[in-house]
Amino acid sequence: MALPAGPASRKKFATPPVKIACLACRASRTRCNGGQPCTNCETKSRECVYRPSRRGGARVRRKKTTVESASEHASVNMDEPEAGGTVTGIGPVDPDPDPGPDPGPDLELDLDLDLDLDLDLDLDLDLDALPRVPQPPISLDTYIDAGAGLAQLQDWPLDSDFIFDSLFQYAAPAVDASSAANTTPDFPVLPPVPVVPMVRTYDSNSTILDAYYIFIHPYFPIIPPPAAIPVDQPMRQLQTHLGDFEDPFESPSPIGLAISAILALIPCPEDLNHLAQESVVFRRKYSHFLAQAAVEAIESENEILESSIEPAKALEAADEPQRRPFHPGVPLELESIIALNLLSVYEYAQRGNLKKMQARAGQAMMSAMAMSLHVDSSQDGFSEARRRVWWMTYVCSSQTAVVCNSKSTFDLVLHNFTTKFPTVQPDPEAFFLFIQAQDALLTASDFSLDLKEAVETKADMRPIYQRMREMECMLEPLESAADTWVLRSTTTSPVDPTEDVLSRSLRCLSRVKLASARTKVHRYCAFTDKPLFYGKHCDLKPLPPAGSENGDGAQADEPNRWPACSCSSTLVLGAAQSTPDLLAPCDTVVPQLDPSNGTNTNSGVPAAPAPVTFPFSGHQSARICLKSSLGLTSAYENLPYPNPTGLPWPGLVSYLSPTSAIPAPRTMPSFACCAMQCAYSLLMVHQKTSAVYPGALGADGSGVLVGSLLVMLQGGLTSILGTLENYAMAFEALGGMRDQIRIAIDTYVNAGPMM
Repeated sequence: MALPAGPASRKKFATPPVKIACLACRASRTRCNGGQPCTNCETKSRECVYRPSRRGGARVRRKKTTVESASEHASVNMDEPEAGGTVTGIGPVDPDPDPGPDPGPDLELDLDLDLDLDLDLDLDLDLDALPRVPQPPISLDTYIDAGAGLAQLQDWPLDSDFIFDSLFQYAAPAVDASSAANTTPDFPVLPPVPVVPMVRTYDSNSTILDAYYIFIHPYFPIIPPPAAIPVDQPMRQLQTHLGDFEDPFESPSPIGLAISAILALIPCPEDLNHLAQESVVFRRKYSHFLAQAAVEAIESENEILESSIEPAKALEAADEPQRRPFHPGVPLELESIIALNLLSVYEYAQRGNLKKMQARAGQAMMSAMAMSLHVDSSQDGFSEARRRVWWMTYVCSSQTAVVCNSKSTFDLVLHNFTTKFPTVQPDPEAFFLFIQAQDALLTASDFSLDLKEAVETKADMRPIYQRMREMECMLEPLESAADTWVLRSTTTSPVDPTEDVLSRSLRCLSRVKLASARTKVHRYCAFTDKPLFYGKHCDLKPLPPAGSENGDGAQADEPNRWPACSCSSTLVLGAAQSTPDLLAPCDTVVPQLDPSNGTNTNSGVPAAPAPVTFPFSGHQSARICLKSSLGLTSAYENLPYPNPTGLPWPGLVSYLSPTSAIPAPRTMPSFACCAMQCAYSLLMVHQKTSAVYPGALGADGSGVLVGSLLVMLQGGLTSILGTLENYAMAFEALGGMRDQIRIAIDTYVNAGPMM
């Protein structure tokens, strides 16, 4: 039967392929009609370029393969790239959209495809400039393979991490401005990598507790010793990730939140821009958020649910929190007191808020006394915790009075506390010496306040003179004994259950407090409280504004009048009398604390004849201030550093991690005023020495001694500046002290006469 006549139809792809296809069609693997231009290029409005084929001659047919073997061959070649990372072989063959009838198993494929690709990438690369790989002679069989005639470029790894880091991890090399206009860089100049602020966080109470033992416990041991050597396990929280992921772990305990607030101020080990302003601000805000959360947690601990729902039953409700304790050896009722003490130091060292410092410390002291911690004599599993909480609360409260230049609201020195001192296993006297030094510092601070008040009001100075002599008789043997102490462990030893590091730290802090107390007693007689710093720090008088009446010539000749007594000329009552010998035997009895508890073993002080002048000359007081200040710098240098690794650390300074270049900052600097006292004394002695000996080498050979003294003073100032620099790495408020000392050094030391 004949088919009806119709339009002539051509079978798909029945037209034979052209001899030469254009480059664009060859690159895209599309059929080219050989036109000038071809249909594809004309449709896509692109340039149509031809070039003669380099194959030439008759085709050498390859081995015929079936569909199954071709698929297997393609998959093997795709799964096994060459050493350079470049995939060889052919890719998967697209199925024919109109395959027609089943060709059967004898269908043969011609795998001689034209794979001369021309990737259309927006890269301006000079291919001729890239290095070429030497190629061996190519035989005829291999020369007809796809791409055999192309130049072989050096293989580059296709690892995405390697490529991305190579492009974006490091800043582009700087281009000279003079040659930038005449030369074109081979690669685009990339902008600097933006700084992403980060803060350290922790994912559990146990990791927070470990970080407490590393960074806080050596300087503020308010919790019992650790059960094992702690290791720091921080988690960095990027500023850009806040809100994008789930919130970091937030401890339900006030202790955990207060500790986290302090730890958040310490830079992350991976932070290469921890000193950038945006990084400092981010840590500051995040830390303050945690501190506020700690205060709210303390309030919620004291909140009774019935007070808001049914106040009539509130008095019958239990007020104890129902949650797991933060530390197995610390009762729940003590956690709020611990948190308040930590927040008190935070308000001082980080925020510089003395009022809130007093408020937090006062609240902690009242809560501790309300629980009768000051007269606790119980013996149970929490005895050590109660002792540490009470005595560190006492230290925090008394130190607050010293920093704020105010007398304590109740008698903190001549107390009748019966709670025993905490125990440090390798050094049973460490806590006793620490509390004794704190008592001495508080007594010296009260004396300094009374001295200033008596001078300003022109009151009777006899009681002041007598107290000064008594204070010296008490402090001199204590400081002399402290100079002979042998310190345990090293400055980089990790904290362990035996608390060797704590023993070293407590003795160093005791030396700092004793030296500062003795300096407070003699500072006015030695230097008449001459101002050196522009800001108001501790009890030091600030410099008056420039151009004021007292700004220039009021004390211009003061350095030249030393070593004559700088105070007896204006404060002598009655006729001038000879100054008593400094080494004369004391008529007072030094108050001592019973190591077993806080009671005084001798409360009576025999009366002694009251002198009518200062019992020490300006020279003697200045010499005492110099010796105490140099001893204080040595104590600061011997203070241990935090060890985050838990392993012995070589050297004198430990770092935040083995790969970090950031020194581990010490924390809890509630005694930073001692450093200001030390710097003041060293600067005054340096200024007076330079004024009295302005020349180089004197005729009497005193220049050698003067030069040695100035070098010693400069070394002490450098040490104090480094100490405050370490503290200021985490606590911003102490940066003001550091800057004031640096300005004073530049003004009086670096710019002054040097020997």
